[in-house]
Amino acid sequence: MSKKEDIINTALELFNQIGYNATGVDKIIAESNVAKMTFYKYFPSKESLIMECLHHRNINIQNSIYEKLSLHPDVSPIDKIHLIFNWYIDWVNSENFNGCLFKKAFIEVSKQYTSIREPFQEYTNWLINLLNSLLVELDIKDPTPLTHIIISIIDGIIIDGTIDKDLIDPSKKWQYIEYLIKTENL
Repeated sequence: MSKKEDIINTALELFNQIGYNATGVDKIIAESNVAKMTFYKYFPSKESLIMECLHHRNINIQNSIYEKLSLHPDVSPIDKIHLIFNWYIDWVNSENFNGCLFKKAFIEVSKQYTSIREPFQEYTNWLINLLNSLLVELDIKDPTPLTHIIISIIDGIIIDGTIDKDLIDPSKKWQYIEYLIKTENL
């Protein structure tokens, strides 16, 4: 693994564990075991590191969801939406889950580092487009409102997961989504 990758992975881990504001550049340098000059060679500022970390996270999420979908190529669009939903449930229930890095960045540092809104928006647009395309396959003529409702339900699950994972009732939440999709098709 390259020094740049070491820095990114260390920063992602620290941002996930303790947040953006609590993670200083010196801590990232120390924990990634690189020289200060090496750090600044790749990242002239903390903002540029956060941007790179969020781009990296976006790509990882996309690849992971696409991989999950590729394991079930012949399922219906509603089943693909269910697979995406389950990807988020699995993530929220994972041991290293501490909330969404995009939302954390937006809450903690978006006023200070306005450029981080770009990767946040890229991730959001990707998820909107993915869900919209699956809803169109279900003959839903205007999928955007329903897509935003589905994303809001997923966001609620993520928030509940940061507070108390026992608050999450995945089967009930999926029933709501399934009901909304079926109602939209009436």
